[in-house]
Amino acid sequence: MCFFNIHKTFSAPHGCGGPACGALGVLEHIVPFLPAPLVDFNSEENKYFLNYNLENSIKVRMFTGVPQVILKAYAWMRSLGAEGLYEVSKIAVLNNNYLFKKLMEHESIDAPYIEGKQRIEQVRYTLEKLKEDTGVGTGDIQRRMMDFGMHYWTSHHPYYIPEPCTLEPTETPSKEDLDEYIATLKYVIDEAYEDPSIAINSPFRSTIHKVDESELDDSDKWAITWRAYQKKAHH
Repeated sequence: MCFFNIHKTFSAPHGCGGPACGALGVLEHIVPFLPAPLVDFNSEENKYFLNYNLENSIKVRMFTGVPQVILKAYAWMRSLGAEGLYEVSKIAVLNNNYLFKKLMEHESIDAPYIEGKQRIEQVRYTLEKLKEDTGVGTGDIQRRMMDFGMHYWTSHHPYYIPEPCTLEPTETPSKEDLDEYIATLKYVIDEAYEDPSIAINSPFRSTIHKVDESELDDSDKWAITWRAYQKKAHH
Protein backbone atom coordinates (compact mmCIF):
# COMPACT_ATOMS: atom_id res chain seq x y z
CA MET A 1 0.00 0.00 0.00
CA CYS A 2 1.32 3.45 -0.95
CA PHE A 3 -0.01 6.67 0.59
CA PHE A 4 0.83 10.15 -0.63
CA ASN A 5 -0.09 13.45 0.98
CA ILE A 6 -0.90 15.36 -2.20
CA HIS A 7 -1.24 18.62 -0.27
CA LYS A 8 2.21 18.34 1.25
CA THR A 9 4.51 16.61 -1.19
CA PHE A 10 2.93 17.51 -4.51
CA SER A 11 1.87 21.17 -4.25
CA ALA A 12 -1.91 20.83 -3.83
CA PRO A 13 -3.77 23.01 -1.30
CA HIS A 14 -4.82 21.49 2.02
CA GLY A 15 -8.58 21.56 1.36
CA CYS A 16 -10.52 20.15 4.34
CA GLY A 17 -7.53 18.74 6.15
CA GLY A 18 -5.42 17.67 3.19
CA PRO A 19 -6.23 15.38 0.24
CA ALA A 20 -4.31 12.19 -0.31
CA CYS A 21 -4.24 9.19 -2.59
CA GLY A 22 -2.21 6.08 -3.14
CA ALA A 23 -1.80 2.76 -4.90
CA LEU A 24 -3.04 -0.50 -3.43
CA GLY A 25 -1.66 -3.81 -4.64
CA VAL A 26 -3.48 -7.09 -4.02
CA LEU A 27 -3.03 -10.77 -4.82
CA GLU A 28 -4.80 -12.08 -7.91
CA HIS A 29 -7.65 -13.78 -6.07
CA ILE A 30 -8.65 -10.41 -4.53
CA VAL A 31 -8.96 -8.62 -7.89
CA PRO A 32 -12.66 -9.53 -8.51
CA PHE A 33 -13.57 -7.73 -5.27
CA LEU A 34 -11.85 -4.42 -6.05
CA PRO A 35 -13.99 -1.32 -6.59
CA ALA A 36 -14.79 -0.71 -10.25
CA PRO A 37 -13.78 0.63 -12.65
CA LEU A 38 -10.15 -0.42 -12.75
CA VAL A 39 -7.69 1.00 -15.24
CA ASP A 40 -6.79 -2.10 -17.25
CA PHE A 41 -4.66 -2.77 -20.35
CA ASN A 42 -5.68 -4.56 -23.53
CA SER A 43 -2.52 -6.07 -24.97
CA GLU A 44 -4.19 -7.01 -28.28
CA GLU A 45 -5.32 -3.44 -28.97
CA ASN A 46 -2.32 -1.95 -27.13
CA LYS A 47 -4.41 0.53 -25.15
CA TYR A 48 -5.75 1.21 -21.67
CA PHE A 49 -9.45 0.99 -20.80
CA LEU A 50 -11.80 1.22 -17.82
CA ASN A 51 -12.74 -2.27 -16.67
CA TYR A 52 -16.21 -2.43 -15.09
CA ASN A 53 -16.45 -6.21 -15.44
CA LEU A 54 -15.48 -7.30 -11.94
CA GLU A 55 -17.47 -10.26 -10.65
CA ASN A 56 -17.81 -9.30 -6.97
CA SER A 57 -16.79 -5.65 -7.01
CA ILE A 58 -17.39 -3.80 -3.75
CA LYS A 59 -18.60 -0.22 -3.69
CA VAL A 60 -16.23 2.33 -2.18
CA ARG A 61 -17.14 5.99 -2.30
CA MET A 62 -14.56 8.31 -3.91
CA PHE A 63 -11.87 5.65 -4.03
CA THR A 64 -10.17 7.50 -6.88
CA GLY A 65 -9.57 10.60 -4.74
CA VAL A 66 -10.29 14.15 -5.87
CA PRO A 67 -9.61 14.20 -9.64
CA GLN A 68 -8.89 17.94 -9.89
CA VAL A 69 -6.32 17.81 -7.08
CA ILE A 70 -4.64 14.70 -8.47
CA LEU A 71 -4.47 16.25 -11.95
CA LYS A 72 -2.86 19.39 -10.52
CA ALA A 73 -0.27 17.32 -8.65
CA TYR A 74 0.43 15.26 -11.76
CA ALA A 75 0.96 18.39 -13.87
CA TRP A 76 3.27 19.79 -11.19
CA MET A 77 5.38 16.63 -11.14
CA ARG A 78 5.62 16.49 -14.92
CA SER A 79 6.64 20.15 -15.11
CA LEU A 80 9.47 19.61 -12.60
CA GLY A 81 10.74 16.27 -13.82
CA ALA A 82 12.89 13.89 -11.79
CA GLU A 83 15.69 16.36 -11.16
CA GLY A 84 13.26 19.12 -10.19
CA LEU A 85 11.42 16.91 -7.72
CA TYR A 86 14.72 15.95 -6.12
CA GLU A 87 15.70 19.60 -5.87
CA VAL A 88 12.48 20.77 -4.20
CA SER A 89 12.69 17.84 -1.78
CA LYS A 90 16.16 18.93 -0.70
CA ILE A 91 14.97 22.54 -0.30
CA ALA A 92 12.00 21.41 1.82
CA VAL A 93 14.31 19.49 4.16
CA LEU A 94 16.73 22.43 4.31
CA ASN A 95 13.92 24.91 5.08
CA ASN A 96 12.54 22.70 7.83
CA ASN A 97 15.88 22.18 9.53
CA TYR A 98 16.67 25.89 9.33
CA LEU A 99 13.34 26.69 10.95
CA PHE A 100 13.96 24.02 13.58
CA LYS A 101 17.42 25.31 14.52
CA LYS A 102 16.21 28.89 14.82
CA LEU A 103 13.08 28.10 16.85
CA MET A 104 14.97 25.87 19.26
CA GLU A 105 17.00 28.94 20.26
CA HIS A 106 13.93 30.10 22.22
CA GLU A 107 13.77 28.65 25.72
CA SER A 108 9.98 28.18 25.60
CA ILE A 109 10.02 26.02 22.47
CA ASP A 110 10.95 22.35 22.59
CA ALA A 111 10.75 19.33 20.29
CA PRO A 112 10.18 16.07 22.20
CA TYR A 113 10.67 13.51 19.43
CA ILE A 114 13.98 11.95 18.26
CA GLU A 115 16.13 14.27 20.32
CA GLY A 116 19.57 14.86 18.88
CA LYS A 117 18.64 13.61 15.41
CA GLN A 118 17.95 15.52 12.22
CA ARG A 119 14.35 16.06 11.24
CA ILE A 120 13.23 15.72 7.65
CA GLU A 121 10.29 17.77 6.35
CA GLN A 122 8.47 18.72 9.56
CA VAL A 123 8.85 18.99 13.32
CA ARG A 124 6.32 18.59 16.09
CA TYR A 125 7.07 21.20 18.73
CA THR A 126 5.67 21.69 22.22
CA LEU A 127 4.99 24.95 24.07
CA GLU A 128 4.53 23.24 27.43
CA LYS A 129 6.88 25.65 29.21
CA LEU A 130 5.05 28.68 27.83
CA LYS A 131 1.75 27.29 29.09
CA GLU A 132 3.18 26.61 32.55
CA ASP A 133 4.81 30.04 32.80
CA THR A 134 2.04 32.24 31.35
CA GLY A 135 -1.17 30.26 30.93
CA VAL A 136 -0.94 30.89 27.17
CA GLY A 137 -1.36 27.68 25.19
CA THR A 138 -0.67 26.64 21.63
CA GLY A 139 -4.24 27.51 20.57
CA ASP A 140 -3.77 31.05 21.84
CA ILE A 141 -0.52 31.37 19.87
CA GLN A 142 -2.29 30.09 16.77
CA ARG A 143 -4.96 32.79 16.97
CA ARG A 144 -2.40 35.51 17.71
CA MET A 145 -0.34 34.46 14.67
CA MET A 146 -3.50 34.99 12.60
CA ASP A 147 -3.28 38.69 13.46
CA PHE A 148 -0.02 38.75 11.50
CA GLY A 149 -1.48 36.78 8.60
CA MET A 150 0.53 33.66 9.35
CA HIS A 151 -0.43 30.01 9.55
CA TYR A 152 0.34 27.97 12.66
CA TRP A 153 -0.94 24.40 12.60
CA THR A 154 -2.46 23.00 15.82
CA SER A 155 -4.89 20.28 14.76
CA HIS A 156 -3.60 17.63 17.17
CA HIS A 157 -6.62 16.57 19.22
CA PRO A 158 -6.32 14.63 21.40
CA TYR A 159 -3.01 16.04 22.64
CA TYR A 160 -0.44 13.26 22.99
CA ILE A 161 2.22 15.80 23.89
CA PRO A 162 1.46 19.01 25.84
CA GLU A 163 0.63 22.15 23.82
CA PRO A 164 1.76 20.80 20.44
CA CYS A 165 2.24 22.47 17.10
CA THR A 166 3.61 21.02 13.87
CA LEU A 167 5.41 23.28 11.42
CA GLU A 168 6.32 22.18 7.89
CA PRO A 169 7.65 25.01 5.72
CA THR A 170 7.97 22.89 2.51
CA GLU A 171 10.08 24.16 -0.40
CA THR A 172 8.19 27.36 -1.17
CA PRO A 173 9.29 29.91 1.48
CA SER A 174 12.46 31.87 0.86
CA LYS A 175 14.98 32.46 3.63
CA GLU A 176 13.49 35.95 4.04
CA ASP A 177 10.02 34.44 4.49
CA LEU A 178 11.30 31.98 7.08
CA ASP A 179 13.17 34.69 8.96
CA GLU A 180 10.00 36.78 9.08
CA TYR A 181 8.00 33.82 10.39
CA ILE A 182 10.62 32.99 13.02
CA ALA A 183 10.79 36.60 14.20
CA THR A 184 7.00 36.84 14.39
CA LEU A 185 6.58 33.63 16.37
CA LYS A 186 9.30 34.62 18.81
CA TYR A 187 7.69 38.05 19.16
CA VAL A 188 4.29 36.51 19.94
CA ILE A 189 5.78 34.19 22.56
CA ASP A 190 7.77 37.01 24.20
CA GLU A 191 4.61 39.14 24.15
CA ALA A 192 2.78 36.37 26.02
CA TYR A 193 5.26 36.67 28.86
CA GLU A 194 4.73 40.43 29.05
CA ASP A 195 0.93 40.39 28.72
CA PRO A 196 -0.76 36.97 28.43
CA SER A 197 -4.18 38.54 27.86
CA ILE A 198 -3.23 39.64 24.34
CA ALA A 199 -2.79 36.11 23.03
CA ILE A 200 -5.65 34.73 25.13
CA ASN A 201 -8.11 37.29 23.71
CA SER A 202 -6.83 37.13 20.13
CA PRO A 203 -7.44 37.30 17.21
CA PHE A 204 -8.12 41.00 16.79
CA ARG A 205 -8.04 41.15 12.99
CA SER A 206 -10.53 38.45 12.10
CA THR A 207 -14.27 38.42 11.46
CA ILE A 208 -14.41 35.09 13.32
CA HIS A 209 -13.14 35.01 16.88
CA LYS A 210 -12.42 31.68 18.54
CA VAL A 211 -14.18 28.39 19.12
CA ASP A 212 -14.26 26.26 22.25
CA GLU A 213 -11.85 23.40 21.54
CA SER A 214 -12.12 21.85 24.98
CA GLU A 215 -14.66 19.29 23.80
CA LEU A 216 -12.43 18.00 21.01
CA ASP A 217 -10.65 15.73 23.48
CA ASP A 218 -13.96 14.05 24.43
CA SER A 219 -14.88 11.57 21.68
CA ASP A 220 -18.35 11.12 23.18
CA LYS A 221 -19.12 14.66 22.02
CA TRP A 222 -17.83 14.26 18.48
CA ALA A 223 -20.29 14.22 15.59
CA ILE A 224 -18.70 14.01 12.18
CA THR A 225 -22.05 13.75 10.35
CA TRP A 226 -25.48 15.30 10.82
CA ARG A 227 -26.94 11.84 11.48
CA ALA A 228 -24.35 11.19 14.20
CA TYR A 229 -25.13 14.57 15.75
CA GLN A 230 -28.87 13.81 15.87
CA LYS A 231 -28.27 10.42 17.49
CA LYS A 232 -26.02 11.92 20.19
CA ALA A 233 -28.25 14.95 20.71
CA HIS A 234 -31.24 12.73 21.46
CA HIS A 235 -29.33 10.63 23.96
